[in-house]
Amino acid sequence: MSVNLPLAYGYIRLDLAGHVLTTCEQRMQAFAREQGYQLAAVFHERAPRDATLPQAFIDLIDECRRAEAHMVFTLCGHLAGMATPRTCLLDVMAARGRAHVCELPV
Repeated sequence: MSVNLPLAYGYIRLDLAGHVLTTCEQRMQAFAREQGYQLAAVFHERAPRDATLPQAFIDLIDECRRAEAHMVFTLCGHLAGMATPRTCLLDVMAARGRAHVCELPV
């Protein structure tokens, strides 16, 4: 009998993942399973630009709302160093995407 786990999504900045992108995604997939979630997809953000909210983050918000997914996994540091402060990104995800962001432990 298969168990339907709640959906979750991932968020990775390509400028920080570098050549180990596949390893980062595999780590995120395993962590999601450990936490009782099915990782539906990982959104990839190019290096942050001048935008207030990064485009892949906006797309992630929209997908969380559409799929009624309430959990996002990311790697430590992947919400830092952008035009919008990390705390604001977390607030926007909670308010608009109705999702909680969990940063994987180092």
